[in-house]
Amino acid sequence: MSDRPALRLARHLVQVYGTIDPRSLAAGRISLALVLLVDLARRGASLTTWYTNEGLLPNHTLLLRPTFQWVFSFFYMASWQGEAALGFLVCAVSYLALLVGFWTPLAHVASWLSVLSLHGRVLFIANGGDVVLGELCLWTMFLPTGRRYSIDALRARPASDAKAADATPVVSLAVTAVLLQLAFIYLFNALQKTGPTWRDGTAVHYVLYQSRIVTAFGVWARDHLSLAVLHAATRLAHVLEWAIAVLLLVPFGLPLTRRVAIAGMWALHIGFAFFLNLGMFVPAMLAFTPNLLSPEDWRALEAWRAKLARRKFAAVDSLRAAFSWLSRYSPAPGPAKRRKAPEVLAALCMLVAGNELLAENPAARRFVRVGVPRPAQAAVSYLQLFEAWTMFAPDAPTTNMNVFVDAITADGRHVDPVSEEASPRYPFPGPNIPDRLDQNAFFCDYLPRIRQRADYHPAFADWILRYPERTGRSSDRIVSFEAFAVEQDRPPPGETNARDVRTISFIKWPRR
Repeated sequence: MSDRPALRLARHLVQVYGTIDPRSLAAGRISLALVLLVDLARRGASLTTWYTNEGLLPNHTLLLRPTFQWVFSFFYMASWQGEAALGFLVCAVSYLALLVGFWTPLAHVASWLSVLSLHGRVLFIANGGDVVLGELCLWTMFLPTGRRYSIDALRARPASDAKAADATPVVSLAVTAVLLQLAFIYLFNALQKTGPTWRDGTAVHYVLYQSRIVTAFGVWARDHLSLAVLHAATRLAHVLEWAIAVLLLVPFGLPLTRRVAIAGMWALHIGFAFFLNLGMFVPAMLAFTPNLLSPEDWRALEAWRAKLARRKFAAVDSLRAAFSWLSRYSPAPGPAKRRKAPEVLAALCMLVAGNELLAENPAARRFVRVGVPRPAQAAVSYLQLFEAWTMFAPDAPTTNMNVFVDAITADGRHVDPVSEEASPRYPFPGPNIPDRLDQNAFFCDYLPRIRQRADYHPAFADWILRYPERTGRSSDRIVSFEAFAVEQDRPPPGETNARDVRTISFIKWPRR
């Protein structure tokens, strides 16, 4: 009798942290696949620049001087545009199969390998959004995401009951991994915002002067909103990070706490999207939210859907017919059962990620010191389980920077091949940093890093010299160029002009 309270507590904790509705898993699979497809499309738009030997990060440069020691990417087999495009096609097929739930377990593994390859090939320009997207794909790979809203699920239904659906809750350690991953992203970002700009409320002011990532709305906001409003936005962003972490981890109050956490996430990240260009960070974070939906939420959604069931939509009927046709070529899953292998693999990955979390975050190192042995370092790098969550932490950056190239063509013109591709609005910004550069998101990460990587400078120079190949004009042949990093201190609150502008030359060609 004495162990009953303990057993009830254990069951409650499993229900809260380790159980998920199969409909939530299915919605999470669909949202993940959609974000993966968007990520693929934006990379495909600049495929030559980043995934071929004609670009800024050619294979031979990365293989001889890798950004990380241990990297997996099947794109290392692609050197030219056609080869890279074939790799993108493989990724697209994997993501589409995941989206519709066709051979879902295989499609999920293929999607994970694809996202590792896409990101691993260009880890030099990776950011937090890339890491988050890869980790969401990893953790959900251990879960039966195809049990609902999929072609596989259609195939699994008995022929005698077209409306039958698997409603058995999923209990898995991987559910815990998804929840903890999301909660720790917010928790450590909140914990580590300890610098002066967060304490005095000026963080948002300074972030909005980051010309590389600020949006047009962000420029308007910093020019028109009062300092009091920007201070309030700083406090609100920090409070939301704390609140979301607590709401995700608290073991009672469900489903209300999860609903409030979802609302907080959407409010925070839509705010980010209005003010800042953060690449895939916003959609990748929001792709977690369907996994937080409870059975109560689904009953409410299905009641709403029932009200619309009387209406006939030709497009919906056509889609259902297409799914039914494809289901004939999908495997018929057996009864839902727990399998040991995914649980063991999920546990091992959680150990690696947990150790990395404690080792990489200053807030954790204040209380515990852990080492990262070489096998764990290799696992973190290969799996891209990077766990340092320090977005604008400990402080918002108070300096602004850009890279520009002053290149002279054969007919005597001054051009900037980098700015023309990175920021078409400012094809030759010169030593001044405009209010908003509107840069391609990949260049947002490439340009601040290239100055410090002298081993990548030859590839950078070769790409600049191939300028006439991209324009198709022989008169654009580069006869000389010099690359500069421009830095300036952002104006403090109440001012608008930058201070202490510094221009530093880091490449000259031809060498004198």
